[in-house]
Amino acid sequence: MPPVIAIIGAEIAAMTATQIAFTVASIALTIGTTVYGAVAQKAAAKKAKRQAARAREDFLNSLQDRTITRVATDAPQRYVYGKAKVGADVVAMLVSGSNEEFKHLVCVHAAGESESIDEVYINNKPLGLLDEDGFVTSGDYYSTATENITETFPTSPFTLAHTPSSSVKVIAYGRGSIGNAEGILPLSGEVTYTRVGNTITVTGALPPGLPLGFTFTFDHYSVTYQYTRNTSQVRVKKHLGTPDDPADASLLAECGAKWKDTAVLRGLTYTVIRLDLRQAEFQGGLPDIAVLMKGRKLYDPRTGMTAYSTNPALAIYDYLTSPMCNVPASDIPLSNIITAANVCDEQIQGLC
Repeated sequence: MPPVIAIIGAEIAAMTATQIAFTVASIALTIGTTVYGAVAQKAAAKKAKRQAARAREDFLNSLQDRTITRVATDAPQRYVYGKAKVGADVVAMLVSGSNEEFKHLVCVHAAGESESIDEVYINNKPLGLLDEDGFVTSGDYYSTATENITETFPTSPFTLAHTPSSSVKVIAYGRGSIGNAEGILPLSGEVTYTRVGNTITVTGALPPGLPLGFTFTFDHYSVTYQYTRNTSQVRVKKHLGTPDDPADASLLAECGAKWKDTAVLRGLTYTVIRLDLRQAEFQGGLPDIAVLMKGRKLYDPRTGMTAYSTNPALAIYDYLTSPMCNVPASDIPLSNIITAANVCDEQIQGLC
């Protein structure tokens, strides 16, 4: 099993330092933001202080390491407690598109089910608000352009493919005839219409200005207008590590046989990030990827419920009983955990 990195959010670290002024006899509360290694049990107060100082020093040295993007299939697993910014372990890279213009990165951020992924960063730039399909809607990886388009329709009413950003010109095309001479003269002319949204209804059946005696036989409408084309160079699909999470639907749809429906990453918090390689920034190699997330859901022995929490005592209990430490729950003095959890829940004057 890969080693585990425990990442503790700043709010938990601050609560630990201010609210837990005593050492529970059977556990050592390690104070800091990033703690590497297992939590020692039955540590004396003096030893706990030394560990806290060492953890703070490790934290300062590892700030860059914890948000780094690694390409690895057997990287250390991250346990994220509270809210923290963490990097990514890229466990798969695939391409799609007719010219392989899209790169898909499968990025693991944490082990276990998490509460949320609140922000995604590429090269230290926040992506901001994503639309319902996961595409960015603003910023460096979003662009707009005005496009000209002409569409053809056989009848009226008809619906335009895009929402016009300019006036719409509708021209009726057909053949003109006079008397018994049939269809010998191509004719066309702009006609009047009404528009509701993208739907056009022609109100003028004939092009205006036809010579007296001409009969117009309609063929089709040609519609010319401008619209705004929005282009997103990044799309993000989020997975929070639920036990029934299926394989990523976008990879199945766009990468074909390269990604199987059995390729589920249940129990891992991860993102699938699609990059448009036509963006110059993505042509030089793997970008740096990080997320701001709310981490593991914690079991609370006081309620019997498992939910997101920033309570440091519950984080310690979770870490001890996790697959990393694998301490049997029966070996942990639950009354001490409950006492510590109650203290951590108390509001400190001036801080809350």
